[in-house]
Amino acid sequence: MRRFLITLIIAAAVLALSSCGAGGGTGGGAGAEAGGEEPMNQDHEAVETEQSSESMSGYTAEHSYEYAAVHPAYLKENETDTEEINCWGDSITEGYGSDGLTYPEVLEELTGIPVRNLGVGGEDSMEILRRSVAYGSQEEDILVIQMGDNGGWRDIRQLIRQYHELITKSGTDRYIIISSTDDPNDFDQIWGYTMEPVGLENTWYEEAFEKEFGEHLFNGRKYLIEHGLQLNGLRRTETDYMRAKRGYISLQLRNPWIDNTHLNEDGYYALAYGVFEKGKELGYW
Repeated sequence: MRRFLITLIIAAAVLALSSCGAGGGTGGGAGAEAGGEEPMNQDHEAVETEQSSESMSGYTAEHSYEYAAVHPAYLKENETDTEEINCWGDSITEGYGSDGLTYPEVLEELTGIPVRNLGVGGEDSMEILRRSVAYGSQEEDILVIQMGDNGGWRDIRQLIRQYHELITKSGTDRYIIISSTDDPNDFDQIWGYTMEPVGLENTWYEEAFEKEFGEHLFNGRKYLIEHGLQLNGLRRTETDYMRAKRGYISLQLRNPWIDNTHLNEDGYYALAYGVFEKGKELGYW
């Protein structure tokens, strides 16, 4: 009887300890009030502990080669001695929501430099980082990066480190980072955090990116609010004015029947033009 009671006590203790470690939310867009800590991406809370201290990608050379060999983004040869623009990202880069027009396609027309669309819909920041590492040297290339909308990071500091690793391992110091084009009230997305009017002020994540990357940051949300309609010859409506005051992109540049994240052809065209202007400012073309 005594042995039976001891067994029960041990089992109860093990159960209590395991339940303590089983918590954690499932939504990537848990909001933060103004002035508080940035929202945490609970879905990926354990990602950093799975990576080595030397590399967040966790890739060996063999693993990288195998991954690259089967991925559709790598069907064309990576010509390391030829200048190209490599656009890394998820469905925004891929061009989801458009009738076929993508911002990398427009960027190639504007710059006259070959552009590779390395956007894959649904990928998180860790998956994009891994693909970039697998791609190999990009020392002759210019990078345009937009990632994080699908998670892959626990907090903004981890996402920034992922950006830095992608850039460092690419071997180039010519890069442009596009901050998210989500609206600040889009609580279905990771970035959504407030119903308060933001206007053209920085959101918490835009402020963090700007502080870290300075002139290399292209603020896609603010650029589309300020210039997106004019670049496409579209008339600004009263609704557009009201949305701009709150910090929201015009629905004329989105595909609202899909969601409040993806753009339409006009939105992607304006995004490309903004990246083009940023590249000119940095002396890349």
